[in-house]
Amino acid sequence: MKIHDLVRGMIATVNPNIIGSIYRSKGYALNGTQQEPLYEDPVQVELQIQSLLGDVLKHSHFLNQQGERKVVYVNGQVFGIDRVRGAGGDLLEFYGRRWLVVQRLESWEGSDWCKVVVVAQLDKPQDDDAIIEDYVE
Repeated sequence: MKIHDLVRGMIATVNPNIIGSIYRSKGYALNGTQQEPLYEDPVQVELQIQSLLGDVLKHSHFLNQQGERKVVYVNGQVFGIDRVRGAGGDLLEFYGRRWLVVQRLESWEGSDWCKVVVVAQLDKPQDDDAIIEDYVE
């Protein structure tokens, strides 16, 4: 029984689901001494985006990363960095940005959804030539 499917409609009335893209990691290629991440072509997926609660921040404090973080319920399975299988972490794209999956908080393979923590990436959007002005008092 897919219990999450039963409650998804109720959740979506308060916080609507959005359509985003998954870029699944294929590991990396070496470019000289630099590792260059490789990704499969993007696949559209339904996402439920939520803010992080304080207890989730405590749970993920060992990540030692800065930046904007979100919790995402993904209709599918995505993975963070896994050195054993040589994967560099899947990317999600929503709200016009790319987000790196840094931790799986819950996974229910039988129901085909998972809950992950993502961190906004510093990728410059294509054709974005805007300059960030220095702050002057």
